Amino acid sequence: MAFFLIVAGLTGSILAFYHEIDHWLNPELHKVAIQQRAMLDPFELRERAKALVPKAHINEVRFLREPGEVYSVMLMPATDPATNKPYDLAYNTLRLNPYSGELIEFSKEGSYWPLTRKNILSFIYALHYQLALGDFGMWLFGIAALIWTLDCFVGFYLTFPVNRKRAQLPENSPPNKKTFWSRWAIAWKIKWSSSTYRVNFDLHRAGGLWTWIMLFIFAWSSVAFNLGKQVYQPVMQTLFAMPDFETFPIGTLPQPRPIPVLDWQTAHSMGQRLIAEQAEKFGFKILAEDWLMYDSSRGLFNYQVRSDQDFLDEGGITSIYFDGDTGALVGTDLPSDRNIGVSITYWLVSLHMAHVFGLPYQVLVCLMGLVIVMLSVTGIYIWLKKRHARQFSKLRNASRNQ
Repeated sequence: MAFFLIVAGLTGSILAFYHEIDHWLNPELHKVAIQQRAMLDPFELRERAKALVPKAHINEVRFLREPGEVYSVMLMPATDPATNKPYDLAYNTLRLNPYSGELIEFSKEGSYWPLTRKNILSFIYALHYQLALGDFGMWLFGIAALIWTLDCFVGFYLTFPVNRKRAQLPENSPPNKKTFWSRWAIAWKIKWSSSTYRVNFDLHRAGGLWTWIMLFIFAWSSVAFNLGKQVYQPVMQTLFAMPDFETFPIGTLPQPRPIPVLDWQTAHSMGQRLIAEQAEKFGFKILAEDWLMYDSSRGLFNYQVRSDQDFLDEGGITSIYFDGDTGALVGTDLPSDRNIGVSITYWLVSLHMAHVFGLPYQVLVCLMGLVIVMLSVTGIYIWLKKRHARQFSKLRNASRNQ
């Protein structure tokens, strides 16, 4: 488990500043010169992207933009009528100049070889949660995350002071009048002037205590990422009656509907009207539009906005779902009417990915990655020393019995 945590900790420290590093490494992929004219309408940019890639579907329109920011879209392969299978696209991302609609670059996210400055962060990201080994790596990391979550509680318990019974103490020893809290206080301290082993032991024990809440957040959210369907959702459904994300707001259709009846501008108007009705009903204020996305597997549009009740640094998590053919409201995901398990999940994911509390929290996440490495290294050191002591004791006892 220490191997997985060292990899996750080191890479996580870097990923806390993923966007800042990526913009520094690849400015041409994210920024263009700011022009005096207005940026093109997002729907116009979508149409220009579609014209460039006729063999792909573009199932999203992103509204949240900044002047001089490259407009990027994700591509989904359309179905080849000759084979009834998806086209094999050489890329899955397209970037456009937001002022002119001119093509900047095609790229394939998730392709790591050869490593370049353009994909090095994507490779680090893949190392972080799957060792860049695909589904097999995700399972391995998920199992490690589950053990880590359980270990958080075991490790916390092991910091409690030993409650020795009177019969176990030497004869004539004075009664221990110290309270539990005064004896436990030792576990929170580091005795820097002591031996190397004691300093490592104190770093491991005290470091784990002082950062326990953050360690648990990272551990349990890692289970959500890697073993969401197998472990995380069943547990959260049991504890909080959380809905199943696989079937929310409805399950997948027997046959996907790749092209909705509603055109995108009509769907946009429909989404604006429906979210305004929900805002009036539940008493929240819409601050900005985020995106409009079409899920062909369910035949639904998802219209997402930022509201005054959202907590992310950027973007929003206030959304509605409506039928792509009829425009009928199918489901909502609103801060003021949200299942507590879903709210906890959003917080866990946002805390894990440093999407809240700005730069100070990004620095904290970066440092926590190093703390996780420190706890893993000191844990290995303590284990090796204890193992060596046990082996030495066995050899000594064996020599005495000869």
